[in-house]
Amino acid sequence: MLTAARTAPNRAFVHPFDRKYGTDTSGYLGPEELVKGRANDAHNYGYSAIAPSVFREAYRRWRETLPAVSGRVEGYSFVDLGCGKGRALLLAAEWPFRKIIGVELIDELSSIAESNAARWTKATNSKARIRVMRQDATTFQWPRAPLLVYLYNPFACSLVAQIAARLASIAAAGSAPVDLLYVNPTCADALSTQGGFAHLWTLRITMDAADQEADPYGTTSDLVSAYRLK
Repeated sequence: MLTAARTAPNRAFVHPFDRKYGTDTSGYLGPEELVKGRANDAHNYGYSAIAPSVFREAYRRWRETLPAVSGRVEGYSFVDLGCGKGRALLLAAEWPFRKIIGVELIDELSSIAESNAARWTKATNSKARIRVMRQDATTFQWPRAPLLVYLYNPFACSLVAQIAARLASIAAAGSAPVDLLYVNPTCADALSTQGGFAHLWTLRITMDAADQEADPYGTTSDLVSAYRLK
């Protein structure tokens, strides 16, 4: 069995993002460190945070797919399922989403995400609406579409399939799109078998130098896929 130190040799490295804003989003926690006897605990894939350069490039590529006339980011809610310590929420707040919501089952992580949101908001004087929901992603009550749903390979494919089915029902009930950004999409088959998910693109996005140095796994890029339900 791989230890956390072998899986993520740079897990103790503090990312420049945290040094700049006084937040705590760095590091790696293995799945076994997050099991506390809760429902769906055993399906978690551990914690690490998206490289800011990868997130920003993925957002830019997604933004290019929106209609020139009606595709206003201000109309979208951003939802991060399995938000962990909340770095993606803070990065999403760089743009004018209608709502920014993180869903996190693990109390320890959701508490850190809430503190990070408060610290980041104070440091940046941001007016973004960031909310962290302490609950199971499979029971989350979705805001109205349009939605941009973000997954950073957070949990097992069985849960991804459940969420895909719920999102498909939301999309079928209205005319507004439901989009997904899926980083390291190990459960992409759960989307294709569900039906209705149009594949927009898949890209391997290279991290910038600062992100490569701070990456807990010692990697230099992430694979990102984008999908659209309508």
